[in-house]
Amino acid sequence: MQTEKRWTLEVQKMEDGDEFIQFPEELMNEVDWHEGDVIEWIDNKDGSWTLQKKLNENQENTETKE
Repeated sequence: MQTEKRWTLEVQKMEDGDEFIQFPEELMNEVDWHEGDVIEWIDNKDGSWTLQKKLNENQENTETKE
């Protein structure tokens, strides 16, 4: 049985006002995400979001909840 992990990440702001989230290395390794991957944001309609790596048809999804 796979245990679900959750991370709470702070939205940071650049000097020009753009906002971003810095994903910790532990999270990136856990879900097998790499710089340049496309991540889909799915609104769970309860104040949380599911982030899922966008894959081609031959790959399984790995996801994490925010």
